[in-house]
Amino acid sequence: MIRQTIFRLVMLLLCLGLSHELYARGGRFTVVIDPGHGGKDPGAIGHGYREKDVVLAIAKKLGQRIKDEHPNVRVLYTRERDVFVGLQARADFANRHKASLFISIHANSTGSSGSASGTETYVLGLSKQSNNLSVAMRENKAMLLEDNYQTIYKGFDPSSAESYIMFDVMQEAYLQRSIDMATFVEAQYKRKGLRSRGVRQDAFWVLSQSAMPSILTEIGFISNRRDAEYMGSSSGQSEIAEALARAFSKFYLGRDVEGREASQESRETAEELDDSSTRSSQASGRKGATSERQARGKSLYRVQITTDTERIDTQDRRFARLGMPVRRERLGKVWVYMVGGTKDLAEARSLRRKVSKYYKDCFIIEYVGGKRSGRVS
Repeated sequence: MIRQTIFRLVMLLLCLGLSHELYARGGRFTVVIDPGHGGKDPGAIGHGYREKDVVLAIAKKLGQRIKDEHPNVRVLYTRERDVFVGLQARADFANRHKASLFISIHANSTGSSGSASGTETYVLGLSKQSNNLSVAMRENKAMLLEDNYQTIYKGFDPSSAESYIMFDVMQEAYLQRSIDMATFVEAQYKRKGLRSRGVRQDAFWVLSQSAMPSILTEIGFISNRRDAEYMGSSSGQSEIAEALARAFSKFYLGRDVEGREASQESRETAEELDDSSTRSSQASGRKGATSERQARGKSLYRVQITTDTERIDTQDRRFARLGMPVRRERLGKVWVYMVGGTKDLAEARSLRRKVSKYYKDCFIIEYVGGKRSGRVS
């Protein structure tokens, strides 16, 4: 069953990757707005609000703003009322209409504690950190409400981590443009005063099946009273829709002739989103930073603990067990995560032994003159 599904995903890329080709031929730009859940699937529920109602209201406001500001853009919805639409049907709708961009809107929930808050915007990807699947698993479970889901989804089990292996096949499809849009979205949320939890990757079925740049945005935690009341209010919904519309404008206007500028802005925005984690780690890592400056021009040793296509907050709880500052660095298409910064190789080896309790494949990297030199055996 898994092989059949992988084959289906590959064929999707080959046969349905039409949106950019259509645009290159002068076709009309089409955005598909996808309000999550609906009908018999209420989505997350909290503090008197239902996810399906909140996201539908925001989707309509977003669509109207796009129509008003960009009359040449065709705006379509996967649902415009309170009806149930399957995950595969949502992606099929976008593919059938040769969409240029797919925006799926959801509300988050912790399911227990109401302390978590803020926005998250996802692009397709399978993180090496298994706990990152929790959001995708929750959203993907909507497929279980479909009568013949085992046939539609070719045996895919949204509750089994093993089923998600197939998503490795899809990571490069439209990834950079999806990241551009997701970054614009989180930047606009932040400018509205919302707490941005950043751009993330996860294995959402609806994103994997959409043959175009695609994002899934979690507009807040409905399990958090403040977030829920904001999302449920008319003013809050208008502000969220405005943020999404502004992000869309940046993506749409930069899609071709301004492509380079859009990509540059995406990188700058990513740095802006990282500012808070950088500042919070500076205080605890100031001593290490001083020794690093003193060592510039000489060999400096760090312990590399992991790499990921995802830009993970260095204050993420998965690093908390280390009890030390984590450094993040871009290396090609991946992010590298390291700890330490010492001129003493013996000290670096001691640190590696300590860290290997949590990251068994960690190793030492040498920096010379502030530049990455190579792995130390």
